[in-house]
Amino acid sequence: MFSRQWLTVFAVVALAACAAARPGTGDADPAKLTNEINSKEEPVKAAIQQEVKPDVTLSADKKPEDGKAVAVVEATTVAKSEDITDSPVAKAVNEKYPHAVLFGGTCGGSIISPKWVLTAGHCTLFSGGRYVLAGTNNTEDGSGTVRHVKRLVIHPKFTVGPYWLDADRFNIKQVSANWDFLLAELEEPLPLDGKTMAAVELDDGPSIPEGTEVGYAGYGAAEHGETMREQMHGMELQIMADNKCKEAMIQYEADNMICTRGRPPRYDSACNGDSGSGLVGQGKLYGVASWVEDDAHRCFNGALVIFSRVAAVRDWIRQVTKV
Repeated sequence: MFSRQWLTVFAVVALAACAAARPGTGDADPAKLTNEINSKEEPVKAAIQQEVKPDVTLSADKKPEDGKAVAVVEATTVAKSEDITDSPVAKAVNEKYPHAVLFGGTCGGSIISPKWVLTAGHCTLFSGGRYVLAGTNNTEDGSGTVRHVKRLVIHPKFTVGPYWLDADRFNIKQVSANWDFLLAELEEPLPLDGKTMAAVELDDGPSIPEGTEVGYAGYGAAEHGETMREQMHGMELQIMADNKCKEAMIQYEADNMICTRGRPPRYDSACNGDSGSGLVGQGKLYGVASWVEDDAHRCFNGALVIFSRVAAVRDWIRQVTKV
């Protein structure tokens, strides 16, 4: 699930993230951060710099230097997509997916109400998850709205595999996560406009028919181990039968996961930083990007992409958020 070349840095960042979760440690003073970042006018890069510890570089446009790796969450994986914004007549990606946000500088997420965002539980391993950026297609051009996070609530059943181990040395073929959900309550509500920012309806159905066309939007890397993209991209997938994923990966559990694969001709997938992005179809949020086939080693087109099943935790979301 995570690139093994960032092994040492991941351990450092994970420890820092744990410290950040404890009161009085880790993150910068929220009041200072609020003063430094104007939610409408300042670039999100300033927020990203406050999000991580001084000895770890987090950037959407820098390569590792002198042993310092870029801290990116690598829970889902991918292949290249055609940017929807390449066409002047096509909708901008964030207009097609107005619920999509950047969470904590390392993951995607979905707006489920003006004050709540749903993302992946494992996204807290590498960042304090202190802000979201919404209403934009680009993380670096100063557009969009930044909101700081007031509270994080992780699903009580959340468990995660040993990302920190060297996949080759320990013969790890696949790393996964179960009940991979995190709710983020925002300090101030997002100014939803229904066009570039909108809350998405949560699915609560018993199942999703095989072949249903779905998609997601995020800022994940184009290649395994690379940094996240500045430009939001949209990916087109379809629902696969549960047995397809179970046969390929013993870690797959249909009670809390959804099996998908890219649609032809592109056969989109997911990659570093797409974690937490929302899987939508027919106007509903079906899942949260969690992990991908063989993502301990590579990102590739046609991979099976696993999303955490929103319907399985609908009651929990309602209990926590009243949504």
